[in-house]
Amino acid sequence: MTRTTRHLMLGAMMTTLASGGRAAVAAGVDTPTMPRVRSHHPGIASLIERAAERSKTFRGLVEAINTSNGIVYVEEGQCGRHVVKSCVAAVTQTATNRILVVKVDIGNTDGELMGLIGHELRHAIEILSEPNVVDATSMYLLYQRIGRLGAYTAFETQAAVQAGNAVRAEVSKYRPH
Repeated sequence: MTRTTRHLMLGAMMTTLASGGRAAVAAGVDTPTMPRVRSHHPGIASLIERAAERSKTFRGLVEAINTSNGIVYVEEGQCGRHVVKSCVAAVTQTATNRILVVKVDIGNTDGELMGLIGHELRHAIEILSEPNVVDATSMYLLYQRIGRLGAYTAFETQAAVQAGNAVRAEVSKYRPH
């Protein structure tokens, strides 16, 4: 079993467990909700929290995913032949959610990583906006339609490029209150 498959299975199990809390919410019991953008890597999880604090664009991307049927795991990993710094590596569907795995090369500065994650979260929104995108084939067909071939034969969208750039700019200007 590959590491990505284990992560997807863990995510599906957590989703099933989390959905069991809906009855408690209906009964007025306060139960914590699991974020829909998450990571098993403590450093990446911390980076996601800091990016949401420092960037309005990043917060908006996370909020959009939180209202979807998607769960996005952002994990350390390589894309392709190590030439692309980040990518949506997998899409799968469970009974109630679509699970996306984003890989990022953590050998970048925090600001660059925040921008890369923001870029990939925009791609996640593009995917989650299309209910029929449930696997690698349907994701490929989506990007044939809405994307353009970028560097190293990876598909790209202008919206994702703009989101990543906006996140980078906002976190570089951030000053704690």
